[in-house]
Amino acid sequence: MECSSRQLFDITLPLSEHTLVYPGDSPPIIRRVSDLEQGDSLTASTFSLGCHVGTHVDAPAHFLAHGTLLEDLALECFYGPALVIRQQGKQLIEKADMEGLSIPQQHHILLKTDNGSLLHQKTFSKEYCTLSAEAAAYLCELHPLSIGWDYYSLDALTSPETFPAHTVVAQANIPVFVCLNLVDIEEGSYWFSGFPLRLEGVEGAPVRAILRT
Repeated sequence: MECSSRQLFDITLPLSEHTLVYPGDSPPIIRRVSDLEQGDSLTASTFSLGCHVGTHVDAPAHFLAHGTLLEDLALECFYGPALVIRQQGKQLIEKADMEGLSIPQQHHILLKTDNGSLLHQKTFSKEYCTLSAEAAAYLCELHPLSIGWDYYSLDALTSPETFPAHTVVAQANIPVFVCLNLVDIEEGSYWFSGFPLRLEGVEGAPVRAILRT
């Protein structure tokens, strides 16, 4: 009875050739190599997928030379208590937007912005909400397990600096989950799970991201 009283929400983008990708990245390639319906002895498929396509986690090494790789992050970085914070109606989230909120420490902090409406578009939009470096630094002071975002980048595509917010978070050795589909998620407390495959020597990987009430 206890399990049935909880709700599970899949906040992962589906992966297919139609999945939205960051400029310069290749979409997933999924190919059927054998098929029972074609007389083969079994059905089998292969897929080719970039580490930063769809819903995925960025380890600090994605933005820092000699930064922490995915395999070196603690398991708590992929699982634990989470807080979904609504920040819609803004083009840039500033430090002041975060300071007035009651944000607990040692949580996954998932920010819900207007970016959710862009996730299912066919082409990448440059007009997405971003996070200031100062706001990122403030969140890092709360020692979050991770920071979650609902588009491909915390930083503007045309930023004069090189990924300023992402770099601040990476320097704090905190992973960032991106392309979380939070459109139908109410703000509040949840339990988060976003485990990647156990890949070695990589700076990020796709995840299956789940929220539980």
